[in-house]
Amino acid sequence: MDGHKRQREQSAKMIEDALFELMKEKDFARITISEIAKRADVGRRTFYRLYTGKEEVLHAWFDKLCREYKDTYPPLARYDLNQIARDYFEFWYSYRKVLLLMHQCGLSEIIYGEISRVSEDIVKKRMGCEGTEGERDMRFFAYYSVGGFILLLRHWIEEGMQGKPEVYAQEVSRAILKYLCNDAYR
Repeated sequence: MDGHKRQREQSAKMIEDALFELMKEKDFARITISEIAKRADVGRRTFYRLYTGKEEVLHAWFDKLCREYKDTYPPLARYDLNQIARDYFEFWYSYRKVLLLMHQCGLSEIIYGEISRVSEDIVKKRMGCEGTEGERDMRFFAYYSVGGFILLLRHWIEEGMQGKPEVYAQEVSRAILKYLCNDAYR
């Protein structure tokens, strides 16, 4: 990585950290770009070279996380709800402090919007179907699958993410499979 790119990433990280610190102290709407830049120890010009506003800082942070999620988990040999749930909740649990902070600040929709935006690509990769761009069936499956997981994540965040991720994943997959595999509901 060249020095310019490294410096840019370092400045972005300092801005992210500064924004999250300020969000602990005051209402998001009242946080100014000047406060963020000062806390991050960067100039306003540096801030605006990287972002158009404080909301974009959050969007960029989530974009980075979603790419990390996509790159962390290999394609599955078969659809395994237990494994998918475990991976999903363990990943987001590692960022629980920021997720809970955003929820507390009334910014939950950014979380769910960003995850939704990349969901089709993530599901395609996990299912080993990345090359099937535009395939209508896969798109329906991705939206169905991710929609449920986003709402489950939302529920967990609203409850304070108290339980261990592997326990929550086990409860979720058991409950889903209970109804998917029950002939009485077909």
